[in-house]
Amino acid sequence: MEKTFLIFIIYLFFTSCEKNPGEGGSSAIEGKVIYFTTSYNTQTQQNDTHFYPKSNKDVYIIYSGDENEMYDDNFETDWQGRYRFEFLRKGEYTIFTYVDSIVVNEVTYDYPIFQKIEVKNNDVYILPDFIIQR
Repeated sequence: MEKTFLIFIIYLFFTSCEKNPGEGGSSAIEGKVIYFTTSYNTQTQQNDTHFYPKSNKDVYIIYSGDENEMYDDNFETDWQGRYRFEFLRKGEYTIFTYVDSIVVNEVTYDYPIFQKIEVKNNDVYILPDFIIQR
């Protein structure tokens, strides 16, 4: 009986040490939010595309690969459009932001753009830029 109890305690100790994605690690995820616009240049008679960083844009993180879950944290981009989520453990994460309101048939709505990433070791992961048409 005593050996069975000891084995159960050791099993419980090792299975309870598994940590889910979230805060408490030493990894980081960072990236940028970039807007672009196109305008017609009458001198060259071509469309010009202008890229600029989007400041004060909320970027959200979900501590899971499932984009249907509620977000766990958010970050407001700096003046260069950069965001950074720090102190993350190993696991899958979903990063998203919203495209600014668009009007379709007189209905205004926002829609999200998602990026998924798996943190495998303690490092800084740089995501591709969120590029949003303005």
